[in-house]
Amino acid sequence: MSTLIDTSSNEKETNSQTFVRSLSRGLAVLEAMGGRIEGMSSSDIATAAKLDRATARRVLLTLQELKYVRMVDDRYHLSAQVLNFGYGYLSSLPFWELARPIMQQLVETIHESSSAAVLEGDQAVYVARVRSNSRLVDVTRTVGSRIPAYCTSLGRVLLAGLPAEQRKQILANTVLAKHTDGSITSKKQLSAALDQVAEQGWSLVDQELEIGLRSLAVPLHDHQGRVVAALNISVQAPRVDIDTLLQKLLPELQRTAADIDAAARARGE
Repeated sequence: MSTLIDTSSNEKETNSQTFVRSLSRGLAVLEAMGGRIEGMSSSDIATAAKLDRATARRVLLTLQELKYVRMVDDRYHLSAQVLNFGYGYLSSLPFWELARPIMQQLVETIHESSSAAVLEGDQAVYVARVRSNSRLVDVTRTVGSRIPAYCTSLGRVLLAGLPAEQRKQILANTVLAKHTDGSITSKKQLSAALDQVAEQGWSLVDQELEIGLRSLAVPLHDHQGRVVAALNISVQAPRVDIDTLLQKLLPELQRTAADIDAAARARGE
């Protein structure tokens, strides 16, 4: 997981009375450790967080004292206490409280897994996931996991829903990596694809992030009609063809999104 907080670039802000450098460093360390099941050494954390080793060690000892990190076999691991941040964010959004049971109904109907995500920069961040018990699914992507927006159905729906200038700015700063032979690596082609998503109201991505994975996504809206999230279903390509996705599963996904939108409007969200 890449570090979102660049502590080196924040040095120029340290003259501001409102900027707390120690807080920035602590958050950089926590983000640098994200997704590392095997843990990290203090020197690796220092490199990932763009800190010198002495500073990283002081931050780690503080976080350990506060029980946000723990040490196992000379390697630092995030503790369960960091979940308080994520759960605090989710619990502040009643939107997901009402979306989850509706998503559960979809999963029980189509027997495929469903996820919801929001946009942060050029990445889509999972905020809700409901897995189908009858299918083998990727368990490494959980709530809080990030995926590239440009090559995923969730991300393209979110990008397509942005105002033109904001979308243009994000695309200008996005590196289009070639994850598979099917990945779009041309910004002109990607821009055209996003225009099409905006026009048709859904996005189908076929094995652009990883071989064997197809996904279909639609937007979720707030009470003012703005795209605030995306809802998808993901399937194994050898098992579900594109025609089945569009003819049978897309209508179910659209009905679910409409139900979530209606529930959100009813609560003024």
